[in-house]
Amino acid sequence: MTMAPVNADRGLVIVPAGAGAGKTHRIKTQLSDWVKRGVVRPERILAVTFTEAAAGELRERIRAGLLADGLVSEAMAVERAYVSTIHGLGLRLLTEHALAAGASPQPRHLGDAERDLLIRQALAHAKALDPIKAEPERFGYEANWQKGETVEDSLRGRVLSMIDLLRGLGDKGRDPGLIAPALARLDAVYGPVLADPEAGRDTLMAAVQAMIAAFPEGGMATVTAKGPRETLEKNLTLFRRVTRDPDLLNRNWGVWQELRDLFTSNNRTKTPDGYDDLATAIMTASEVLPSHPGPLADAKLHLQCLIACAQEVMAAYETRKKALGLIDFADMITGAERLLRSDPAVRQAVLDEIDCVIIDEFQDTNPVQFALLWQLAQHAPRTLLVGDVKQSIMGFQGADPRLSQALAAENPDATQPLDRNWRSTPAVMQFVNAMGAGLFGAGYNPLAPTRDPVAGPAIEVLNVTQGRRSQKYSKPPEHIAERIARMLQDGETITDRHSKTARPARPSDIALLVCRHTTAARYAEKLRARGVPVRIAEDGWATSSVIVAARAALAFAANPADIHSGLLLRTLGPDPLPLQEALSAQIDGRLADDPVLMRLAGLSDLLTRLPVSVSLDLVLDTAGLRLWAESQPDAAQSRADLLRLEAEASEFETAHRDLKSASGFHGETAKVFLGWLHARTGERDFDRRPDPAANSAEAVEIVTWHASKGREWPITVVAEFDYGIEERAGSTATRFDALDRIDDMATVLGSAALIHTPGFAAPEATRRFIEDRRPDFEANAKNLLYVALTRARDRLMLEWPGFLKDRDEEEPEAKCLFHILADSCAPQIGTESLRITDIDCPAVITQLPEQAGSTEYANCTDVSPPRFGKAAPLPATPLTPWRLQPSQTRSAGAAPSARRIDLGARWPKTLNDASRGTALHLALRTCLTRPDLTEALAAATGLERSTLTLVAERAEALKAWLAAEGYTELLAEIPVLGFTPEGAEIPGTIDLLAIGPAGCLLIDHKSGGDGRGFGPYWPQLSTYAGLVGRLFPQHQLKGVAVFWIDHGWLELAGEVVLSESFAQAGIN
Repeated sequence: MTMAPVNADRGLVIVPAGAGAGKTHRIKTQLSDWVKRGVVRPERILAVTFTEAAAGELRERIRAGLLADGLVSEAMAVERAYVSTIHGLGLRLLTEHALAAGASPQPRHLGDAERDLLIRQALAHAKALDPIKAEPERFGYEANWQKGETVEDSLRGRVLSMIDLLRGLGDKGRDPGLIAPALARLDAVYGPVLADPEAGRDTLMAAVQAMIAAFPEGGMATVTAKGPRETLEKNLTLFRRVTRDPDLLNRNWGVWQELRDLFTSNNRTKTPDGYDDLATAIMTASEVLPSHPGPLADAKLHLQCLIACAQEVMAAYETRKKALGLIDFADMITGAERLLRSDPAVRQAVLDEIDCVIIDEFQDTNPVQFALLWQLAQHAPRTLLVGDVKQSIMGFQGADPRLSQALAAENPDATQPLDRNWRSTPAVMQFVNAMGAGLFGAGYNPLAPTRDPVAGPAIEVLNVTQGRRSQKYSKPPEHIAERIARMLQDGETITDRHSKTARPARPSDIALLVCRHTTAARYAEKLRARGVPVRIAEDGWATSSVIVAARAALAFAANPADIHSGLLLRTLGPDPLPLQEALSAQIDGRLADDPVLMRLAGLSDLLTRLPVSVSLDLVLDTAGLRLWAESQPDAAQSRADLLRLEAEASEFETAHRDLKSASGFHGETAKVFLGWLHARTGERDFDRRPDPAANSAEAVEIVTWHASKGREWPITVVAEFDYGIEERAGSTATRFDALDRIDDMATVLGSAALIHTPGFAAPEATRRFIEDRRPDFEANAKNLLYVALTRARDRLMLEWPGFLKDRDEEEPEAKCLFHILADSCAPQIGTESLRITDIDCPAVITQLPEQAGSTEYANCTDVSPPRFGKAAPLPATPLTPWRLQPSQTRSAGAAPSARRIDLGARWPKTLNDASRGTALHLALRTCLTRPDLTEALAAATGLERSTLTLVAERAEALKAWLAAEGYTELLAEIPVLGFTPEGAEIPGTIDLLAIGPAGCLLIDHKSGGDGRGFGPYWPQLSTYAGLVGRLFPQHQLKGVAVFWIDHGWLELAGEVVLSESFAQAGIN
């Protein structure tokens, strides 16, 4: 796939850009140069990023660069360019070329809740999963009561994960041929199996029976210590289970594992004579478990069922989704890739509209995304690819940096790496370059710092000696929170990014990086305890006071008999009543007279006729909840919570009716909305509170290592180096074996294979599969370390995990992030330095005490954005319709008289049916304007051949009469859009406009009806008549007619009659 050599204006340019190297600046300057010199037109730019925020930033920076060069019109034209996420690009391609794709030209995006519902419906009928459904516990599925998950929930979640994985493979994901190689890999990694498993089972069974025979009451006779006695009792229970049900040894491998670890005598506790020998015999017999073929057979059956079930569900899901005209995120990629690959004309049409292709974060593409983008990038006049394989951390989404590595290897002359860093100080960059060289070796390109040195420490090591489970001493979150609070309280300085001067650090200058959301909550708790404001993605939306009150208000307004909701609102919401007073009022029958509840009850009848979003708006205003939110301790968060509730109401309105009905929610009322909202409680991130401040909050930001990518802060605290990196049992990934064939993406995509890491009762067997994946997860860990440790501008603070134990000599493999750092960079803490790969980096080394301090951050400065005036409700404004159908507009006076023109005999039977009317319209339009397509009408309309013959006769008669009158040009189904004086839209479609040299004739087709006059159709016709005059001023309107298809005549009001009718109505 080697492209033409790059020159100044054409060909491929690959820009490897390390952290802080200015890749966005490189894109902006390249585009500005091209546009300024006229090589590229701004509206013909195609730029792809992987997040909405990045797309918005790139568009804005391109526009700003053009404005800075005085190219105003070019900057405005950027709005018309293809600058979007890859999903946005895919959706645009599928929409603009919907007919070629065989899809809806207006596809509706499928929400996560709707998607899960469709998949669950299909899953309920799937047969491929029956073997696992019969014995889910055998395959490792258990209830998780802490999360509220049942066994069925756990199994469903695994299938959904497999579906997501397979759908990301495009067409290959539906190939049953994926199963055999995946099972063969399990055989290969599992290794040689026990030759005679039945003999092994019999030996174990005999050993257990011998134990029961010798010690029917267990080995507790001489044991008095509580712990050993309880263990012996558990062992006895296990022996009895096996003897009662010998078949356990054929299917329950957990029992085998338990038999491998029995209690025997130690220095403190002695078992009866002979017990240890029998226990040892049992453990020896069960030691064959790691090579027993039974667990392997179960793992293979499990994987086979998961893949087959996922593919079965996918087929049903795709069929249902297409029937409903829906599209999800995976479709935007796979559908667009398939369209460009299978239809060269569409691909060329897209290429004809672009002058260049820009792809940001190219290393994060998975093979299907790569195939989509490369079909355009490979053939575009000029292509700029920017990325950094060292920051490829999206492997869990299928991203494969080997694609961009292979592309760079095939095009070495096109590679232009950036060699400077614009983010960090020289002292920080000394550490970064040393760390990068250790992690990536010769593959790392050192970056030269461009910033001037600044005062103060660049690297700070906080050596924590007590672990996260310490009960007696302070845990790591307390120490980190204390250091941050003290740093803020003492006014330690950073260099302002804009003014370039030193100033005291503010909370928003600091970021704390952790690996897990649960860990983030613990750090946030300790920071808040010290008065430090924190910005964190956290749960609690559904239980926040303002949302509880709003839902209660809506429930009471929808059903004034709901006393519980009324009590909840009046004791929690605005101007709350004491609970005892509210309860007494209810007992005495006085609560219904409460003014707030009376106002809400007065909305009850109205709410049944209003959309949910309008109902919610009325209820919030009537109950005073918006003003009440302003008075809450965190007013901004309360307002954001309410906005999220309003967004949920809008989402409920747009959700497909069939999908809501299928999940048990019938109707569009407030009651149904509340039930729908409650049913979604268990969804992932449903309870996540919205961020009210975006990036403007004056608070310490706590983010995950993954989420920190692409961002920077003056001070970055990196914590949780002890986070595990090993592949988790039960996970499945993808691998593409033909990446060396990058010139043939069809072959690459066809080489997809599934890499499954099963979990076994025997840890040795599980370990074999984990070690098979070690190169992949260690490479990902290195990238993750590089991302997290390159976010700091002025100061990098490390939570050093001094509490980690030394690794066992027999198991020296890396198990956490710190092990990877240690193995790659050999860090050594000195007195005033941190040695990384033989380079001494000046650092402040702090040995943290066992107990953390309790500094209170006392900065009470109000840093919230200014508010101009007090919040108050807007004055009521009268509402007018925003859209009217033509038949709903005011008539232009009385309907005019019309003359009848017979065009044929009346049909023997008339059916006034909407679907028949639509079919007749389509048939008549085809016969009038495209008679060459009449053979396809039967299939398209469902009408009988005899009916279509009658329609063709009607069409010929109408055409003949029109031609005789001089109207030879026929325009059918003309979409029009008008506006009332009040601004309401009037959309419509003119059935037929007949045009001749003298003017035009407006004709509306009607099927059914009594065939007498314009009658109720005159408002519609008069509206169309007015639109024709404005939209087709070159053709004077000569008349308006109704063509009664069934009756066989045309009723026509000529120009004179129309003028008289409009004059009487006072209309020009």
